Amino acid sequence: MSTGVNGPLPETDLPRPSELPARPELPDPLVTFDGDPVETAEEWRTVRRPELEQLFQHYVYGYLPPRSPITAAVENRGAVLGGRGTLYDVAIEFDDLPSDAPTIDLLHVVPADADAAPVFLQANHRGNHAVATDDVIRITDSGDRFGVEQRGSSRDSYCLGRLLERGYGFATFHQADVDPDRDDFTDGIHPYCGEGAASTRPGTLAAWAWGLQHAVTYLERADRVRADAIAVTGHSRRGKAALLAGALDDRIDLVAPHQSGTGGCAPSRDNSQETVAAINETFPHWFNDLFPAFGGRPERLPVDQHLLLALVAPRPLIDTEGSRDYWANPGRAYDAVQAAAPVYDLLDGRGLVGDGLLYGADEISAETAGPLLQYRRETGHTLTRGYWNAVLDFADVHFRC
Repeated sequence: MSTGVNGPLPETDLPRPSELPARPELPDPLVTFDGDPVETAEEWRTVRRPELEQLFQHYVYGYLPPRSPITAAVENRGAVLGGRGTLYDVAIEFDDLPSDAPTIDLLHVVPADADAAPVFLQANHRGNHAVATDDVIRITDSGDRFGVEQRGSSRDSYCLGRLLERGYGFATFHQADVDPDRDDFTDGIHPYCGEGAASTRPGTLAAWAWGLQHAVTYLERADRVRADAIAVTGHSRRGKAALLAGALDDRIDLVAPHQSGTGGCAPSRDNSQETVAAINETFPHWFNDLFPAFGGRPERLPVDQHLLLALVAPRPLIDTEGSRDYWANPGRAYDAVQAAAPVYDLLDGRGLVGDGLLYGADEISAETAGPLLQYRRETGHTLTRGYWNAVLDFADVHFRC
């Protein structure tokens, strides 16, 4: 197996899961693994943040490969959505990988009249052609193999026309470009992962996060993109990956995981819905091979999901949830939002505004929404225009659109 872009996986002396102490309470974000207090922004950046990045990768997701230099071939495909947007096809190759390695086929749409626009990036599971009905959108290889037949089948979820109307661009690629979401690591980027302990090699969520990071590499230097206004989002399992990508990559300027549940915004501790044991039984490939050891004993985890939210600080983060989406556990996700707030307070002096929770028709403005917010609508597990309106309002506040 080629070490490829990864190189060898890190050597660590971290304890085995069975050797970690049981702590039923959420770990304090401002106390280190060794019990030392974190009292300044500098201590957060130089001590606690790097420590948390390692702990999450070691015990939960697996170590993301280092980012590779990329080569991007860009083709202007012309107008979409009746001239409201301009479509670019972007073929992203990884310079550090062999020629037979996977590539990312990124769909990038910008508002037709914008010189430089903020952009929302996400991975998709139905194919780039599911975003809209326009024939100019190519059906990529991954979209053909793993996507849907009908063009525009997800247009009501992506609301591309609404984003363009609000002055935002949109970028997406099929998740199978880097990992097809199967319990089989013989394709995608996994055959190019480095040698090392198999237990801490990257799972599917880490692979998707890695792919998102490379799309960011393109977007931050692309024409007609505001490099200081790149947001990442995703629904459900792709919301988990979006949160992980945003937590580990500070080039991402805003993070908006939607109904991300366990492994996303919802903590593993005291989770009465999808437990660590349940998620690893159903989706063992999403995480590394150490995470299942915490099934039935999540209190031994040295991290929990509020600390992943804290890694986004001080960048804005909106957690969007459905009040009737019980399996995603919006209540515990809100506990994570609250528990991450001390890091925002330390770094920016402003975390939650009020109680940090807004509903439905509540106005999202500079007066009601700080950089950390949970927003709920009275829905189940779905992504609709109402959620997009809220996320765009939040982005308007923090991108000052």
